[in-house]
Amino acid sequence: MRRTSLLALALAGGLALAAPLQAQAPAAPVDSLALARQLTQWFYHSQWDSLLAHAPADDRPSVAELKERLALLTERAGTELWVLEEKFVMRNGRPQYWRTAQFTAMKDPILLRWVIDPKGQVVGMGLGPASQAPPIDPPAGPTATPK
Repeated sequence: MRRTSLLALALAGGLALAAPLQAQAPAAPVDSLALARQLTQWFYHSQWDSLLAHAPADDRPSVAELKERLALLTERAGTELWVLEEKFVMRNGRPQYWRTAQFTAMKDPILLRWVIDPKGQVVGMGLGPASQAPPIDPPAGPTATPK
């Protein structure tokens, strides 16, 4: 996970609405849903060693950065009550796991994002209000309209 990705996508001006999301089937590891769910649990439960073991050795965030993100999430949003939606989308040419959940201290849902490469390594993370989700890539395929 890149340091700039972690901090830039953090809850920087508030806990970030996206345009309607289009159904896509991005390429990702077969077990990526299970892995994304596990990463989320490790994050929520401060299991930093387990989480960092799935990040590239040359591009890992610090434990302090992860603690800060979790503290900020907990302070502003509380704890997760239930998951509203899970899906994979393409963003910046990479598949991302998007988990939209309701939290105890927020009226609006929160979006947690993991970028998982084909090797199963975490190469990015994002947090913010679901109402401020970043844009996703347009669907692949022909864009010409028939005449």
